[in-house]
Amino acid sequence: MVSPRIQAKPELVVTPKGSSTAALRLLSAERSEEIFPILLEEIVNLGFPRALVLEVDFDTGEIKPTASINCDKSYLAKFHTSLWASENPVVSVLQNMTPAVMRAGTVTPDPLYAHPMIYRSRTRCWEAERERRQDCLAVQNFRLSRKFPMEEQVCAACGMRSYATIVLAQLNRHSDEGRLRDFRLLIERANGYLSRLFKVEHYYNRMRDMEITISRLRAVMQSMTDPVILTDNQHRVVIQNKAAEKFFRVPEGVSEGGKTAVQFNNLLFSAALSSMVVSGSETSRDLTLVDVMDGEEVLFEAVCAPTYNAEGVHTGMVTVMRDVTDLRRADEEVRANLEKLRAAEDVVRQDRDRLNLVIENIDDPIIVADNSAKVVLLDPLAKVLFGATDSAKHPELLKNQASLDKYLTSFTFSFADKENRSLHLYNPSSRSEVEYAARSGKIYDARGQVAFTVTVLRDFSTWKKLEQLQLERRMLEMEKFAATGRLAGTIAHEINNPLESIKNAIHLLGDNLDPKSQPVYDVLKTETERVTRIVRQMLGLYRNVVQLSNFDLDGVVEDTLTLFARPLAKAGIQVDKRFGAVSQFKGSADQFRQLLSNLVVNSRDSMSNGGRLVVRTRHVRGVDGVHGWISLTVADTGCGIPRELQKSMFEPFVSTKGSKGTGLGLWIVKGIVENHNGRIKVRSTVGKGTILRLTFPMSR
Repeated sequence: MVSPRIQAKPELVVTPKGSSTAALRLLSAERSEEIFPILLEEIVNLGFPRALVLEVDFDTGEIKPTASINCDKSYLAKFHTSLWASENPVVSVLQNMTPAVMRAGTVTPDPLYAHPMIYRSRTRCWEAERERRQDCLAVQNFRLSRKFPMEEQVCAACGMRSYATIVLAQLNRHSDEGRLRDFRLLIERANGYLSRLFKVEHYYNRMRDMEITISRLRAVMQSMTDPVILTDNQHRVVIQNKAAEKFFRVPEGVSEGGKTAVQFNNLLFSAALSSMVVSGSETSRDLTLVDVMDGEEVLFEAVCAPTYNAEGVHTGMVTVMRDVTDLRRADEEVRANLEKLRAAEDVVRQDRDRLNLVIENIDDPIIVADNSAKVVLLDPLAKVLFGATDSAKHPELLKNQASLDKYLTSFTFSFADKENRSLHLYNPSSRSEVEYAARSGKIYDARGQVAFTVTVLRDFSTWKKLEQLQLERRMLEMEKFAATGRLAGTIAHEINNPLESIKNAIHLLGDNLDPKSQPVYDVLKTETERVTRIVRQMLGLYRNVVQLSNFDLDGVVEDTLTLFARPLAKAGIQVDKRFGAVSQFKGSADQFRQLLSNLVVNSRDSMSNGGRLVVRTRHVRGVDGVHGWISLTVADTGCGIPRELQKSMFEPFVSTKGSKGTGLGLWIVKGIVENHNGRIKVRSTVGKGTILRLTFPMSR
């Protein structure tokens, strides 16, 4: 709020006014700035040599001269002080609000008479009078009976800031009590005129501020493209902008039809306002008006808000009308397009349902991802592998998700249209790792950019299982064939001994043979030789004729364990491979594969509830650095071998598997070890496991 401020005046020179009295001169002042010059001249006319006025700045707390007469600059500089200098006699006069004589030497060499002047009046301001308030600053200062409250010099009713001054006059020998009384009366009269002018200027400044605000609001209102109308309680237009005049004011040179359109618009607008006022809760309404110049209908949304005065009394309405014609047309088009989209959505939904039905009936997991490699669709089988939700996932499913994300990212941002790759994923159903063949393809949009990728995972475990069964069947047949050969060889060897005795006897009989018995002797000799040949052929059925060559023992072990990786994992067996860099060993790689296969199968069968299988190779060098040993250790945590079977476990047809085994596996192992000049050591405890250590000599 703007308040008048007392401005400093330069030093005045006394010019006698003849017969003009002080009251008339003060009454003739039209502005507050004119009071102090007249007051100072009248003080000098009373016989005081010099006088000055000190003004208080409430913002800074500074007290400084603002008007003077017959005072030079050096003299005025002595009166600069502040409100907080309570020891200064000038400040004491203001705080006590009592005129006082300042003795010579306190501020100046000459004595001074100080009189305070503050904003005060017997009557309340217009705002306090209207609201019947008792906190008007002018009245409070008039009734002041305590020290001057410098921090409370703003009127609570009208917001006007007070003024505070101190009038000083130099005393001389003619300054008696009568002149001092005239001086006080002059000050009181001047203060009354000053308070009145100060209040008038306050209202004037307020009116000027209000006019500026109104002009700004009017400019804002006129600059709006939407019609804005201010109406009173009878719905009469008080003010409207140019956009509203196009619909509610008759322009010059318009036809009768245009005048009728304006009347019709005013009627519709008044009816809409009345309806909203009656409803009480309605603040907006659609309103159709006629454009006077074009004659076309325009659809508006009229938004209304009530206006109130300072007492809270309803004074009218402010209405802003927004042209929603194009918006309504666009809304109708959107609704029509929405219906078309719904129809298309039904078709798409049917196609999607058919596609989902096809996907759900495919036995392979299917994953659909977008162009950023983010999964957007999983079929039921894929949800089992990767989890339906992100919460409470199994750690193995998180690994599956990481593997899938890596694969999808690599394929999505590659230049290949299709890709086939193997993925190893954990299958919750079988609780084991399964190898899947991932076959992926890309779907492109109209711009040729990748829109989606489709990946189908095919489980190879069934095929691998069938292949494993076939391999185990062939190995069983080979074991049976080998056992049969060994059995036949054993039988032939046993037959060969008495057969040699028979041949010797026949040879000795030939020297003393009767000529008549010669034909029988010849038949006996021929058939005996024939039996000998048959026995020799039976002995050759399992003749250990193998070609020895250098081979990678670690590689043979790795290949064999890879062959049995799936059955072992399915049985819950953890394989621990510890290779000792045995890359060159002279022997039969095929026989070692058969040896290790038999041992791994036996270990697997002994750990029906899962366990741990350790396979270790080691090269032990001799003292001379030339000779040494190769050690192959197979250890498991299975059921173990009873002590009574450990002595006969390498004999044929000895088995603890019942009808599932032939009892020839360890017998064949023993034969292969003996063929390579090796040895076997067994340590086994029932319920804890078995350790088989095979050692073979070797030399560089």
